[in-house]
Amino acid sequence: MDERRFSYVAVDPAGRRVRGVLAARDDAGAFDHLRREGLSPLSIKLRKGATEAPRRTLILGDREGSDFLSSLADLLTAGADIRTALNILGARFEKPAVKALCETLAADISGGESLERAFGRSFQGRQAFVASMVAAGEAAGDLSGGLQRGAEVIAARLKLRDQLVSVLAYPSFVLFSAVAAVFVILLFIVPSIAPLAAESGETPPLALSVLIAASDFLRANLLWLAGGLGLLILVLVIAGRLGALTGPFEKLLLDGPARRTAGGLVFGAFSISLGTMLAAGAPISDAMRLALRSVASKGARRRLEPVSLAVRQGQFLSDALAEVKGFPPAIVRLAAVGEASNALGQMLSRGGRFEEEAALRRIETVGRIAGPALIVVLGAILGVLMGGLLSGVSQMGQSALG
Repeated sequence: MDERRFSYVAVDPAGRRVRGVLAARDDAGAFDHLRREGLSPLSIKLRKGATEAPRRTLILGDREGSDFLSSLADLLTAGADIRTALNILGARFEKPAVKALCETLAADISGGESLERAFGRSFQGRQAFVASMVAAGEAAGDLSGGLQRGAEVIAARLKLRDQLVSVLAYPSFVLFSAVAAVFVILLFIVPSIAPLAAESGETPPLALSVLIAASDFLRANLLWLAGGLGLLILVLVIAGRLGALTGPFEKLLLDGPARRTAGGLVFGAFSISLGTMLAAGAPISDAMRLALRSVASKGARRRLEPVSLAVRQGQFLSDALAEVKGFPPAIVRLAAVGEASNALGQMLSRGGRFEEEAALRRIETVGRIAGPALIVVLGAILGVLMGGLLSGVSQMGQSALG
């Protein structure tokens, strides 16, 4: 690759700010050149007219993202600067996506981008909150803490996803098996018995009559039912892609039967973020703004937005949180204790972790109960169907013998 020209701003050993232009293959080479000259780079930018390599779209998995942020936080805690830490991680990780992420972040930061903007350009989609965590850590003077909290949030999401898969896998298999058994009964077993009932000339028992009617309806409309089900699934997928289901789904989670669990996860994470920033000394207005941006649920974010205005108008944070629909009362009580004891940040973080852990325990409990309960219910349904079928056949046999 040909050398290109970069303009830079740096600090010399005497503490004076110097500007200049140098030639290098890329911004990393320009950075290393300045360090060899004893300068501390503040900004490195490709000069106008130079050809810049196109920016790659990076897709980093949740597990890799959590490991990357946690490792970066550890290096910063050990005393490395952000650029050196990124170079170390780029050499350590073997996956190309992580290497490319380190190079991209280093280039953006060297080019004068703020940390929030640089991370915001690299962490998008479901990981977009990472930029807010970074900004919050920087505002609180604890960048490594902000990065570590971002890693913890991603790790918590992974744990929640794994738990949900574990919870739903076995009940889903049982449900699928039961539905398949019902279809086999109605499509194959009942039609083989229906001619016998017709030839007997007698009215079949009620249970068998219901099964025959259900079987006839299903076989006569099978294509229409399959087409309708496929169309419904397609509509739901398109609506989900367009975001039309997000609002109703979030409302169902926050206000439905699982509101305690959903509220514990969503509002617990918000409380931890807000408490961490306040404990680090960030102003409450900045902490509220950044904590709100880290909330993934739009519905929950809308409920929390009035809290920031209420606090700016002089209302106690605990009183403002108590007015948020679905906000865990335990966190409100701990926030009030924190305001009285001048330990608001620590109490908010403690309350948030308590609610998150309680929500995860409830999910685990549901998982342990759902499988056996579903087996009992579906077993009862299949038992009723087979019982009705066998009793009907038995009654017709007795009538024929009599």
